[in-house]
Amino acid sequence: MFDDLDPKDFEETAREVMEACAATDDLAARASTLAEAGLLGVIAPEAVGGLGLPARFAVPILEAAGAGLLAFPLIEAMLLSEALAHAHPEMASALVSGETIATIAWLGTEADGIVAGAPRGEGAEHLLVFRADGSAVLTETAGLSAQLSDQLDTDFASATLRLAGPLTGLELSPDAVATLKDNAQILRAAFIAGSTASCLKQACDLAQDRVQFGRLLSSYQALRHRLARDLLALETMRMGVTRALSNPGEAAPMARRAAWLGAARMGPACAESAIQVFGGMGFTWEVPLHRHLRQMRTLAIQGQAAASVSALAETLISGSSNQWYEEVPDVV
Repeated sequence: MFDDLDPKDFEETAREVMEACAATDDLAARASTLAEAGLLGVIAPEAVGGLGLPARFAVPILEAAGAGLLAFPLIEAMLLSEALAHAHPEMASALVSGETIATIAWLGTEADGIVAGAPRGEGAEHLLVFRADGSAVLTETAGLSAQLSDQLDTDFASATLRLAGPLTGLELSPDAVATLKDNAQILRAAFIAGSTASCLKQACDLAQDRVQFGRLLSSYQALRHRLARDLLALETMRMGVTRALSNPGEAAPMARRAAWLGAARMGPACAESAIQVFGGMGFTWEVPLHRHLRQMRTLAIQGQAAASVSALAETLISGSSNQWYEEVPDVV
């Protein structure tokens, strides 16, 4: 059905849109710019104004957003416009058109009385809050007490919000929430891949231009090996996303987890490597590499990467057989 389209066709448009968004500090203006280009609803059904494309078409858009340090809840807008399309089409349409801005509180539940990890939670008009039973509610932020958390990401601050009693709003079922969280893994991985690509490019450009001790940095074999390893990590991230989106049958859930957790680990490592290539300059505010590192670390926190790694390890180790390995006979 989509054979005549190529996700790469979105790359140039996405880069131009991210540059336009970077030129303004107004959140509503960014929403309008993204909506006019059709990027907010790329995976949302056509019935709500979206493009109705598979998730692989969102990958180059999110890579461009990561590379451009986009300060807008794009991942959340994509996820919510798709999740709300059938049960709440009017809200989904408003998100796709940029008329309203919504975000997701990734940390905490309604029962806690306080939720956190909400990208631009202080500026969004609607907030999705998870519930302890696995469902969620999209509520208006008006009346909620929001404050910026102690942030790693200085460009795209997340908010902590205090809830005032039971919330009312649009409901999402536990199944819909599970699907949303599952899809979020791939979108975050693509975002981190774009951010990683930007870090690697900056490091390579410097290595080819900067002279140190009378020689170009790129002439040092140790540095070339470092950059080659980082490129391998980037390609591994991208291949992980591609595999996860290739519908590998029963292995699909594991493939998505692997793609996300791999990106959450390798992305920050590549950013730190690029900072080291820059030497002392890499630790200054004038060089944006630390901003990419902060952005990746924040995504890892929102996606609870550390806990997910532990859970994945327990899953793989707890039994003598799993979908990745052949059954191992008991040892007597």
